[in-house]
Amino acid sequence: MRKNIIITGFMGTGKSVVAKELARKLKMEFIDMDQIIEEDQGMSISDIFARYGENYFREQENKLVKKLSQKENMVIATGGGTLLSSDNARMLGQAGEIVCLYADSQTIYNRVKLEERKKIYDNIKWKINTTNFTTQEVVDKIINLLKLER
Repeated sequence: MRKNIIITGFMGTGKSVVAKELARKLKMEFIDMDQIIEEDQGMSISDIFARYGENYFREQENKLVKKLSQKENMVIATGGGTLLSSDNARMLGQAGEIVCLYADSQTIYNRVKLEERKKIYDNIKWKINTTNFTTQEVVDKIINLLKLER
């Protein structure tokens, strides 16, 4: 069994994407802490903050860190603020190697804006890939998709 690899950093630095690919390549289990908390609470991180406040969220995060620190062979993507707690930093540091990802502020801004749009677009029922299609081909696709009469 391998010790854990903990991927941390500011939002938009690629923690989840990098951790997932690293886990795949090393044949380790991938853990996204924010995703687990969202599933456990039945709501998004932003909704948890809005409804219960940051202290409640940090308590949930700390409980999860305690649990994950007892396991091995995982690549863990932390939330952006997970290691702000010295208790969390200590436990995760003892459970594995911590790697911090960083990027310049413009890159982070661009990634976060793209992610916000992606979340909105993911909830839209109809999607059409317009790569390599003319305007007329896209129009025809929409007509066919929505079963509209010409």
